[in-house]
Amino acid sequence: MSKKIAYIWYPTANMGRAVEFYQDLPGFRLLFQREDWSEFDIGGQRFALKKVDGLSTSQLSGTPGLSLLAQPIEETIDALTQKGVPFTGDLQQYPYGKIIHFQDPDGNILGLYEPPPPDKGK
Repeated sequence: MSKKIAYIWYPTANMGRAVEFYQDLPGFRLLFQREDWSEFDIGGQRFALKKVDGLSTSQLSGTPGLSLLAQPIEETIDALTQKGVPFTGDLQQYPYGKIIHFQDPDGNILGLYEPPPPDKGK
C-alpha cells in the first residue's frame, strides 16, 4: 500500500502561462519545465502541470482543489494580492481554521489554509 503521494497535478492549456503563475506563488520551486509536463516542489511534495489541448473551464468542474498551508494567512493573501492573484471569495473562518480560495489562469481551484491555534487548555 502507498504511504506517500507521488505528485498532484493540474491540467493547463498554456504551459508557459501556468508555470509563470505558479513560480510567483510562495513556496513553489520549479524542478523542470517541458512543453507537456512541468513539476514544482512544495515543501517536499511534488506538484505538476499537464498540458491538455482544448481545455475549457467547464472541464474543471469536479477537479479536486489544492490547499496550501499559509501562516499567517493574512500576510499570504496580501502578498498574492500584490502580485495580482484574484481571490474568488472572502476569507472564511471556521472552528477548524481559516480558508480562502483563488484560481489559476486555467480555472483550477487553489486555497490557502491556516489551522486554528493549538488549544492550550488541553
